[in-house]
Amino acid sequence: MIPQASLAAALSEKRSDRRIDVLRHIQECGSISEAARRVGISYKAAWQALDTLSNLAGVELVQRSVGGRGGGGAQLTADALLLLEAANAMGQAREQLHVQLEHARQLPVAADPQARTAGAAGISVATTLARLQVMTSMRNQWPCVVAQLSRSGPLVQVQLQGAAAGAQFGLQSHITDESAQLLGLRQGLPVLAMCKATAVTVQAASGATALAPGGNGWQGAVTRATRGGTVQELAVRLQSGVQLVGFSRQASSLRVRSAVQVTVEPSAVVIALSGE
Repeated sequence: MIPQASLAAALSEKRSDRRIDVLRHIQECGSISEAARRVGISYKAAWQALDTLSNLAGVELVQRSVGGRGGGGAQLTADALLLLEAANAMGQAREQLHVQLEHARQLPVAADPQARTAGAAGISVATTLARLQVMTSMRNQWPCVVAQLSRSGPLVQVQLQGAAAGAQFGLQSHITDESAQLLGLRQGLPVLAMCKATAVTVQAASGATALAPGGNGWQGAVTRATRGGTVQELAVRLQSGVQLVGFSRQASSLRVRSAVQVTVEPSAVVIALSGE
């Protein structure tokens, strides 16, 4: 059987269900290529899904036979069947929780004016909890929606727009076509955009270099500055209101309220689905 920790890793995101769907269809039809067709992804993306799930679970999930009268096929291992069983159970539990949270959010405000009930709150509890489930070392995380997808060979350029309060915030991410397929990216899909603080370059606005075409660059002001060795860690509030953390290697120290330019390579922007 798959160890519990590995099982949880393979099922940690609601949107991993698309990869789980590959397993489901392999169980039904015994073919990886046919499973890919049914899910609506390429054969290569289906193999990427299987490789990812196998890595997360720590065991092989598919046994493949080559040649033969039927041209070969694929069969799920006992561990894969257990994974599917767990995925079905988690899906049912998730739906039940979503119904309960939505019901609580629609309750009338309590008679006590000091009480802040779910009905009075302005946030979506289910969405917020889903975003909190994405735990990563990446300190910069921004709720966004997919604005546009442009394919260029094996790469996909994803235009993202900030959600809610950060609606004026726009950025680009470059990912592989297989990743875009497995994530099921489409216009209007809510996602989390993330990048490491070390991938964010901050420099004084007065001496900033011209931005490369198609790059990510914004204007903002320093809200917190920490010096350490030859680099300076900076918290910046952009003109759009979005906040981020990055580093400067300029000789002169930047101070709080300093006007700065912030840049991030599109290839450093990771897209995650939070299960909302």
